[in-house]
Amino acid sequence: MPTQLAPRPPAGPCSGGRHVCILGAGPAGRRIAASWAAGGYKIRIRDRNTKLLSGAMEYLSEELWRHNPRDESCRNNIVDCGAQTLAETVPDAWLIIECGPDEADNLNAKVRLLRRVQELAESDAIIATNSILHTPEDIAIDRQIDPETAQRMLTMRYFSPPEIRLVELQAWRGTKDGVLASARSALEECGMVPVVAMNGHHGLVLSRVWAAIAREISTIRSQDVASHKTIDKAWTEVFIRSKLAPCMMMDRQGLENLALIERDYIDNRDHPDTEAVNYLQRLINEGRVGAGSDLGGLCPPMDLEPPTPILYVLEAANGGYPRPLRLLFGPAESSFPASTADLDPLLLGSRHYGLAVSHPLETLFWSLTDINKSSDSAIMTSDLRGGHARLLIPPGVVHSPSRIAVDEERRKLYFTDCGGMRVFGCNLDGTGLEILFRSVGWMDAILELDRPSGDIAFSAKFDLLYWTVRSSLAQDGGKIYWGPAEKPDGCSPDTRSDIDDYAGSLRDLTAIEVGEDGDMEFIYWSEASVSENINSLNRTTTTCRERVSMWDAGGGLAHLAMDKRTSGQEVYVADSYRFGGVYLFDMGGEETLQKNIYRSEGSIMCFGIGFPPFPSIFAIEVPGEAAPLNQWELVKALASAGTSTDHSQRQSASQQLQTWESHPDYYTHLQTIYLDTSQDKQVRFLAIILLKNGIDKYWRHQNHAAKNAIRPENKQAIRSRLLQGSLGEEDRTLALHNALVTAKIVRIDYPTEWPDVFSTIMELTKAANASNPLHLRGALLVLLRIVKEMSTARLRKSQTALQAVTPELVQLLGNIYTEKTAYWQELWTKGGDDSAVGFAVENSLTALKVLRRLVTVGYEQPHTDSMVCGFWSLSQSQFDQFLNGMSQDSWIPAPYQDVVGKHLIQFTKLHIDMSEMHPASFPVLPGSIPLVKAYWSLVKGFSEVFDKSGGIRQTSGGTAGGNPKHEGPLYEKLALKGLLLLRSCVAIAHQPVQTFKYRSPEVKELEKQAVHTLKVELLSRDMLLDMLQVIVSKLFIFRKSDLEAWEEDPEGWEAQERTEGQAYEWAVRPCAERLLLDLLMHYKDLGEPLLEYCNLATKMDMDIVTKEAAYCALGCAAAIIYQKFDFDHFLTTFLVKDVQIQDPMAKLLRRRIAILISQWITVKVSQASRPVVYEIYRHLLNTDSEHNDEVVRITAARQLKCVADDFEFTGEAFYPFAADIFNLLVNLLKEVENDETRLAILETVRLVVTRMETHVSQFGDAIMLTLPQLWESAASEEYMIKQSVLAIMSALVSSMRTESQRYQGVILPLLREAMNPQSALHLHLIEESVDLWKAILTQSSPPLNPDLTQMVQLALPLLEYDTAVANQCLDIVKDYIVLAPQDMLSDALRRPTLAGLAKALDSSTRDQSKVGAKSIELVIRVAEEFGGVQGVSVVAQDLLAIGVLRTILEGLHSRWEASQTTGPNRKTSQISTIKETDYFAILARIALADPALLVSMLTSFGTPIEQVWAWLGTQWFAHFDSTADVDRQKLSCLALTRLCELPDPAQSLVLGHLQDYLSMWTSVVTELADDDGSGGSGGAPLGARDSLVWTEAGRYEYDTPLDVHERELAFKDPVHRVVSFEFVRARLADLVQRVGGEHVFEAEWAVNVDREVLAGFQRLSQPVGREEG
Repeated sequence: MPTQLAPRPPAGPCSGGRHVCILGAGPAGRRIAASWAAGGYKIRIRDRNTKLLSGAMEYLSEELWRHNPRDESCRNNIVDCGAQTLAETVPDAWLIIECGPDEADNLNAKVRLLRRVQELAESDAIIATNSILHTPEDIAIDRQIDPETAQRMLTMRYFSPPEIRLVELQAWRGTKDGVLASARSALEECGMVPVVAMNGHHGLVLSRVWAAIAREISTIRSQDVASHKTIDKAWTEVFIRSKLAPCMMMDRQGLENLALIERDYIDNRDHPDTEAVNYLQRLINEGRVGAGSDLGGLCPPMDLEPPTPILYVLEAANGGYPRPLRLLFGPAESSFPASTADLDPLLLGSRHYGLAVSHPLETLFWSLTDINKSSDSAIMTSDLRGGHARLLIPPGVVHSPSRIAVDEERRKLYFTDCGGMRVFGCNLDGTGLEILFRSVGWMDAILELDRPSGDIAFSAKFDLLYWTVRSSLAQDGGKIYWGPAEKPDGCSPDTRSDIDDYAGSLRDLTAIEVGEDGDMEFIYWSEASVSENINSLNRTTTTCRERVSMWDAGGGLAHLAMDKRTSGQEVYVADSYRFGGVYLFDMGGEETLQKNIYRSEGSIMCFGIGFPPFPSIFAIEVPGEAAPLNQWELVKALASAGTSTDHSQRQSASQQLQTWESHPDYYTHLQTIYLDTSQDKQVRFLAIILLKNGIDKYWRHQNHAAKNAIRPENKQAIRSRLLQGSLGEEDRTLALHNALVTAKIVRIDYPTEWPDVFSTIMELTKAANASNPLHLRGALLVLLRIVKEMSTARLRKSQTALQAVTPELVQLLGNIYTEKTAYWQELWTKGGDDSAVGFAVENSLTALKVLRRLVTVGYEQPHTDSMVCGFWSLSQSQFDQFLNGMSQDSWIPAPYQDVVGKHLIQFTKLHIDMSEMHPASFPVLPGSIPLVKAYWSLVKGFSEVFDKSGGIRQTSGGTAGGNPKHEGPLYEKLALKGLLLLRSCVAIAHQPVQTFKYRSPEVKELEKQAVHTLKVELLSRDMLLDMLQVIVSKLFIFRKSDLEAWEEDPEGWEAQERTEGQAYEWAVRPCAERLLLDLLMHYKDLGEPLLEYCNLATKMDMDIVTKEAAYCALGCAAAIIYQKFDFDHFLTTFLVKDVQIQDPMAKLLRRRIAILISQWITVKVSQASRPVVYEIYRHLLNTDSEHNDEVVRITAARQLKCVADDFEFTGEAFYPFAADIFNLLVNLLKEVENDETRLAILETVRLVVTRMETHVSQFGDAIMLTLPQLWESAASEEYMIKQSVLAIMSALVSSMRTESQRYQGVILPLLREAMNPQSALHLHLIEESVDLWKAILTQSSPPLNPDLTQMVQLALPLLEYDTAVANQCLDIVKDYIVLAPQDMLSDALRRPTLAGLAKALDSSTRDQSKVGAKSIELVIRVAEEFGGVQGVSVVAQDLLAIGVLRTILEGLHSRWEASQTTGPNRKTSQISTIKETDYFAILARIALADPALLVSMLTSFGTPIEQVWAWLGTQWFAHFDSTADVDRQKLSCLALTRLCELPDPAQSLVLGHLQDYLSMWTSVVTELADDDGSGGSGGAPLGARDSLVWTEAGRYEYDTPLDVHERELAFKDPVHRVVSFEFVRARLADLVQRVGGEHVFEAEWAVNVDREVLAGFQRLSQPVGREEG
């Protein structure tokens, strides 16, 4: 073994390099895979969870463009995403990245995985983990990781979201040299930003920084110090706008200040860690106090200096024409240039005289000028590397543009023309071009101009332009002008009075630049004199205008640039002579010439400098004002969003694209860019993707009907160019997405807005078929996507529209299909070589796909159409031809066998779809019955080799939709389709589709004939027996490939194979099981031969594989043969022995026995045999047996749920086995990793706990010990595990009843955590949390646990949630009032509770309103019980304060007003009759407790009681007729009766309603007497009986503590304690005495009452049966 590890250099797929293996397809794994795929590496992803694999494939298909793919030509070939085994995935990988769930208790699972990886990996493969919790050292030490493998391990931590390119690397102390370097180099090659953690501390680098930030932000929020907006605003201002990284910012603030802050944390905030402050103090002691120190601070001093400017030079090579042009760029240092880019001279004969750089805008601008041919003069633009070059100002618009200046803030461009005699300005996209200044005689200057000249500079600080005019053009020598950048309104460029100039006997001016120092402006310029051989660099100011000559040179100082961050002191100068150079001058230093930057080998045409921002690790850019939308800006944004390696650029571009969505022309521009084949492919791809997304969001809306709706004129423009986007497109991916866009639009617009779309496509298809196979491919692809889209439409309009064009399409596509298939069949059978055969095979397959859908969805009765019948017959004949061609001596060339196989699959889909969608037509189509029999023959043939077939594996799809793909032998796939077709035929014969759609008598008769045909001609006795024999003896056999998949991924295999899964759709064995079930369901006589086979196969001497197949059949037949098969005897005689077999294959039989018992338990298992069943499951769950592997135990756990769910399951019988089984289930939970599996086991535990009822008490402690651990082990996002934990707790509490109160100390903290509204899981756990809470209260006896009492505050906000949760919370609040009344009446809880109940009372939902009213009544009652009249008064004041009383009175008044008006102007009541009852009940409770308090409350709004009672009393008495609840009637009766106790004015009001009172008393007392149930025996008066009076509270066997206390509280209610008539008679007698006695009462008050009313009331006191005379 070599002592020095030397991993093979990584290489992308295009060079045939080794792949990167990603173990885990979750959110982290798929992003990691995308970054490597984008960097050009072949990747393979493996995960046991097929759903995650499918999601990963969808992510890679749709989001890969965001990760900067480097080699677009092989983009679709570098992603291999499937559920392969480790043996298929790991070998030959140079890098293996483990990125499973990062959980504290997941270390053992990671170790198990990596032990398997080390067996398969190459000896030089690097093994990395994405974990932050577990280092390679944690994994490797004492965990059976080979030492040599451990030397190749490291941490490779990626970040989320994917836009962050940072990757943290950490080597273990045993990692060999070269491993870290190889990983780092490869990451950089992929465009990532690797950083290395220097030692083995946990947490790495940025992860720890971010954890500290997140922790402090969370603390600030929890203490309510600042809002999230305030925090984000402060962060943006300090870190993002300043563009200073954290270490730089710390140095700027000063380390001494930071140390003081850290000490304050230690002293005042109990911050225990002193390591940080000690480190800061050590730096301070060394003199490194920050930016103000010569020694620096955390950073060296030079790190705080501004970054070196970036120099850009356009240089022409010497010799040749046109002269090759190249762009040189890099830091303005002696090592310049860092990079070069060759540029093609875009306009021959033109020269480049001006270059401007904008780093914030990432853009270069340069001029091309030919003074002899102004039509060749233009302004160009590109990105900072010279890419995406294009014309900004086209040729012929300006004469001779020279130098350029940029205003980045206003997004403006300025340039000189005609030697400086004209100055132009425009937007950065070239629009808005205008002349800002024009000198007199500029036309004459054109004739004298021998070369372009006239430089220009812009001062952002002073908002001024400066430009020069040559001496040969100006009348009195060279001049420098300056003035505002914006032309004043109404001012002509010829007459501007705001322009100033400097004229000091200047020679020929060649360049100008402006510097700033405070409020001082410095103007630098160069001037030359050929006759005097002078080239000088000069300076002046706009104030003193004194000329200072800074430097003289013999060259040509043609270009100047200023570093304006250095107080206007540093000037860069370029010499434009041949072999010239670039120099740096420091105008403030003693030595003016500082350095020679670059010496040119050609001629410098122009140059410029740009200034990058301060270094920053933050990949966030604050969005500024949106750029104007135009095609150039859009291309630039798409390029940045799709291909930029700079995260900040990608994020900024994405925000810009999102902003443009509101622009009406945005989507038409996207389409234009997509159709421009000269654009970068990634730009086009992103354009069509965004267009597709826009169609989904905005196309359906009419103009102005929704935000960002696409306008009709833009829709028309897009439609007119859709088809050309696919027809000539060579790239399949781009053509596909354009076809998807077309299909979505056709589905919406056809036939109303786009009536000729199909005729247009058909004409194009015909033309392409005759001449251009590439165009034909595009046309067929469009048709395929349109037909698929419209075939899924549910609207009848879309279905009818498709059916209308189907015949024409079928004829056209049928001709194309037959032509292409005939072509390639003849070519291959007779020999020959034709390069077009590939297109022919591909196009025939696409045509077949379209035809398959058309003949099934495009016809109501396909069998009546001759073309369909012809195609149906053709499908059968070609199926046979193609199938024969796939043999060993095939006439089909090997490269094309796969695509011909896809033709066969399409035929099978056609046959199955026809049988499922047109069950009546299928049997009468030509040759359908022989076709099905042929399929069965194929299945029989395959059954002979079934045990040797490799099986079908489900993998993630490679399409944009990410649909699963099924990989496996073609023969097995065809056999599977045959089984599915047979299932469909059985369904047609015995399960006709039920529909509400009208069917004519002819159609009904056709359906009957179809059923008869299938039953008689296909499903004969012999056919059925043959199917039974083949399925049971051949297709149920457990294969070697099945066992390999089992052992490779136990959990994943078990999840796919479980009974309730969908494996039957893609796997032969599960499909065969379903077919057998179908046959046994409809042909019960098949049970007898099946039983004979099972009896034979279950003998002890049969091999395990055969016996397992027989048990499978026995389970399927349970519901059929149970009367003839003694399963109890079979269970105790055979299964008990079989489950103990010791054999390498025993696990197959054990798994099957667990399933078999669960299938029979609900059919026929006696109570006497059930202990044997429980013993078997205990044995199967036992880990002591080596044959009980993970699959066996998981299956047993799943099937135990079916056993416990059986009606005859009893806790008493299960009790002896419960302890062991619970422990085994808990241990299994700790082993499994798949969330779905864990949930299934938890559901089994929950159901067993529920069914055990009170017997579970003995095991409650063990269960409750495990549940909190399981809760803590679940990751923050694993809410489903926590849901199950809460559900088990609810079941345990309900089963253990009052004994469960001892667990409240454990349950309540978890419940409080789940109920915390600040938790991210709150909404996911709310329903289970409320169920558990309700269960706890139901089983709690007063006094309540203080922690439980305090939790009521969490229930009040939940009253505003959705109906179900709010109803449960209302019940919880009501339960608290019953169980803890004194706590609920406390000042802290009383008013918040009433406020919450008030909202429920006003709810439009009846359930909430009812419980709200009942709960308010309870509060009033308990207030009276514990506080008397004073207590009720306090509650009443709360009701007044929160507005409940006002709401009640307003509602009742609206009800009264509605009853007083009639006709068209009748007023509408605000409340219903039911809510009116609730309102009166609340008033009645107050009056029953203290009638004076009610009167006081009614007058609290300033209205006299007489006015209030005038309408309130009338409505109250009238409401008795519509109150169905006798309890509420009695309540109101007692309350109104208590008003008789009050003196005037209430007494007069009562007497004024005397007839209403007497009618009410008579009605209520009579109804209560009638409901008494005594039948009036004994001759007692009616008034003596009251059905609502209870003699005792009563107790029952199944009462909960809550039931008992509710009944006791109800027993104290006057409604159930007081006899109504006695209550009334006593208060009436008192009232009579107070008005002067009976004579006065009768003379003054009773005389106003109707005789019938008086007589009815008087009869209440008479014995029943006695009549008055």
